[in-house]
Amino acid sequence: MVHSIVPLAVLEAVKNLDTPVEDGLSEFADELLVKRLGLSTTVQMQLAEFEQLVRKDARVEPSHVEALLRLVGRRPDADLVFADAGRRAARRAVRRMSGMSRFAAQRAPRLFGHAAARRAAKAVLGAELGREQRLPVARVSDPIAIQATPDGSACAFYGAGLVELLRLLVGYEGAMLHVTCRARGGSACEWRAAGPDPRHQ
Repeated sequence: MVHSIVPLAVLEAVKNLDTPVEDGLSEFADELLVKRLGLSTTVQMQLAEFEQLVRKDARVEPSHVEALLRLVGRRPDADLVFADAGRRAARRAVRRMSGMSRFAAQRAPRLFGHAAARRAAKAVLGAELGREQRLPVARVSDPIAIQATPDGSACAFYGAGLVELLRLLVGYEGAMLHVTCRARGGSACEWRAAGPDPRHQ
């Protein structure tokens, strides 16, 4: 089962990217609304449904999430949707934590932040987050992203989510490189923090 935060975050990202900007073209708004998935009544209903499930900290069938990821993967802006969705999922994962856990992570990120990020990554993203040589490393064994997008584009959701979790809970301001991917024959998807730039030491 997949945490309901995942499909909610994806749909929120779709809606966000499909919402027209204030560009003076309001006379075309009705035509745009018909063509934009994120502004459809179906998506509005699904958003409300997943919002209720998130409030209950519920999980959903993987097949539903896989179908949603596959649908997004067909969009020309899929990379933007997945990146935005990953960040949204991470922010919701932090909000679902207890106030004490958030407070401890903020006060002592090195001491408590990594443990909080590890728990949130496991609970919401299904990722195993740890550290090797003091740098973050994460693995996702669930093949749902590759089943939905065989080219691996949905993996961007997890990469963005992991970076945002680390930023919020540990104060990490770096990149996570997708060094191993099921799409390229790996047994699992793996992200590793980019090592510190020697020019900045």
